[in-house]
This record gives sequence, C-alpha cells and structure tokens, in this order.
Amino acid sequence: MQIIDLVPDLAPVILAARQARDARNTLAQFLPPVNVPAVSYRLGRTTRLDQTVPVRAIDAPATPIRRPGVVDVRGDLPAITPIVNLSEQDLTNDMVIARQLAGLEVDFAPAVVDAAARVALTVDNTLELMRAQLLSTGVVSLLADDGTTHAVDFGVPSAQKVTPQVAWNQGSADPFGDLVKWHRIFIAANGGPAGAIVGSDDVYARLLQVMKAQFPQQPIGESALRAHLADLRLPQFVTYDRTMRDASGTVTRLFPDDSLTLLPSQETPIGRTELGVTQEAVQQVMAGTLEASQAPGLTIVTLGQDNPVQRAVKGAALGMPVLRDTDSIVIASAIFGPR
Repeated sequence: MQIIDLVPDLAPVILAARQARDARNTLAQFLPPVNVPAVSYRLGRTTRLDQTVPVRAIDAPATPIRRPGVVDVRGDLPAITPIVNLSEQDLTNDMVIARQLAGLEVDFAPAVVDAAARVALTVDNTLELMRAQLLSTGVVSLLADDGTTHAVDFGVPSAQKVTPQVAWNQGSADPFGDLVKWHRIFIAANGGPAGAIVGSDDVYARLLQVMKAQFPQQPIGESALRAHLADLRLPQFVTYDRTMRDASGTVTRLFPDDSLTLLPSQETPIGRTELGVTQEAVQQVMAGTLEASQAPGLTIVTLGQDNPVQRAVKGAALGMPVLRDTDSIVIASAIFGPR
C-alpha cells in the first residue's frame, strides 16, 4: 500500500490520537508519556548526592566534596505500528457508493478518526504492558514479530529485588513485617519514604485477611487497612489487575498477581514513557501536514491501493518506558507459594 490522503488535513487527527488514553492504564502515573525529538533513549543517570562535610574553623580551607557518579544508559526506542485495514466490503458498508452516486463529496473522516483512535489505544496498551513489566521486574521484554524476545534491563540493584522468607499464604508468614523491612530497603536506597505500594488484588486481600486474624473483634475493611499502613509508616496500596488480549487473542495479566512494587508518589515519577520521531512523522513534516516541532510522538498515516480497492489507517510510534531512577524502586516477587 502507498500513503494516501483520506482527509484534507490529517494533523488534527494525529494530535487528537496522541491524547487518547485508556483510563485503565494507570501505571502511566508513575511513568508519564513524554514526546522526545529522538529515535533512542539516553539516560545520564546520576547517583544520589548524600554527602556531608564537617564544620570548619574560621580561616580554615573549605572541604572538597566528591562528584556524584554518572552512569550512561542508552538504547533504541522500539517501533510500535498497529494498523486498521478497511476492505472494499468495509468501504461499501460505510455507504461510500451511495454518497458517490448522489454526487456528494466522499467524507472518509469519520472512518479515519475511529480507526485512528483504535490504533492510538493499541499503542497506549502496548506501552502499558511495557510499564507493567518494568515496574514488576525492572526489565522490559520486547516480543518481536519474528517471535524472539529482547530484554532491556535497567539495572535495578539486586538488593532492591526481594522475596519473603516465608510465603504469605503460609501460616507463619508476616506480611506486614515484610512490608516494613522492604520499606526500610527503599528508604536506605532512596533517602526518603515510598509514595505507593503497587500490587494485585490478591496481595491486597491477603493483607486484609492477616488484619482480620490479628484483630478478630474489629470490623476490617479498606479504611482499617489504610489506617494500619499509615500507623506502620507505610505508603498506601494501589491495586492493579489490568489484563489485555494480545495479537493472538490470548488474555494475560500485565502485572504478576504475586508481586508488589514500592515506588515514589506520582508527583515524583520514577521515569517516563518516551515517544520519539518516526519516519512516518518525518514524511508528514516534509508534506507540510505537521510542523517540525510536532514530529515527536505517535503519528497516523492513511494507506491505500486500488486493485482491489483497499484502505488502511496505521499508527506509528517509537516508544518505551525508561527507568531514570533505580534508587526509587523495590520489587518484591514470589510473594505466594504454591496455591
């Protein structure tokens, strides 16, 4: 197929598609989308400056301090390109022929806008899958169209990847004791408390069960758990149980149901979801559809051929979540034993 124009001005469609978000994709609050004028990511990751100096006597020289170390992390942003194909039958069903016979100008805009929204949400869902992988493992696993998997490891320190000594579904487990211990690991690495605990409803339900066993005479619910976490100086729990259907139709969880992650609050994101410049965007700039400053981000193009008559709307993005601060995350896995 070749690039064609199905609407007079595609720029509003592109800009509107960039704002499309699935309200269930809540991990974006920790890794917010950002358009970047690049095709790769590069993180000049600086270690935390936590040095002090002694007080000095008058007329004594100043005390030199060491420079924070810098770790250069870089890589290419992967391509995400969903497409909606409109067959000759689809076009016929849209009453295109009727409008042509009536001598009216054919308006493809509704079909294009609808398809653009669908591909935009598919891109957002794909990025949400990556965000879930990154926050639950510290690694983004990219499944290529040839079936191979490429792992992008952002180097979360092994001391910040923890497991309970006793699985939480065992009688001698101490879930709240584990949370306090893991939070201390977060504070030691970050220099301050976490802002959220992200985990599954299974993990949340287990905490409620433990509280009910500890306080059998009291009504235990969400407010009681929130108060207990606050009493232990722990952050509040954010449940996350998003599932999605992949290209083969298989429904899978994004975030493991036996894991949790300690993170900063959304006011201080741990990283961001970078969206770079695609070749499709470059072509749109050259055609005058987009300004150069609008090139970064998701791009929509319309394609077509005439033998047989087919049209398509393609979304094109270069994007991936990137972890900019490995000091501000603690990942707990294998929380439950065999169930």
